[in-house]
Amino acid sequence: MAQVTDSTALAAHLEALERALHDPVVRADAARLEALLDPDFSEIGSSGSCYGRAAALVEIPAERAVVEIVSDDYRVAVLAPTVAQVRYCSWYVVDGVRQRAVLRSSLWRLHDAGWRLLFHQGTPGVEPTVGRQT
Repeated sequence: MAQVTDSTALAAHLEALERALHDPVVRADAARLEALLDPDFSEIGSSGSCYGRAAALVEIPAERAVVEIVSDDYRVAVLAPTVAQVRYCSWYVVDGVRQRAVLRSSLWRLHDAGWRLLFHQGTPGVEPTVGRQT
């Protein structure tokens, strides 16, 4: 199995994968989602609800509303040769105005076929505080 050798390239790649998961075209494509989600995927949503892979593969493509999601302040940490954490802040955009900030954390696992999302958690936030230490 491949391992991480270039952390800068990895950070850019994982950010691109996270941003793809915000794209309505990707979210509507069950096959694309299946390729991105690890077989052991689970999520704790910003609503506090927990989801597994099977539920995500049914519910995400069935979303009726097309919501714009913007994100920034990405931070990537390599936790093991085949596991990385991505943290960032996102917002839903309604009528051109950012609303409902969510602090996000994802764990990605490297497979022979590439990186797949293993775990994701969204926590309601008020501002981008991902990179700040308190």
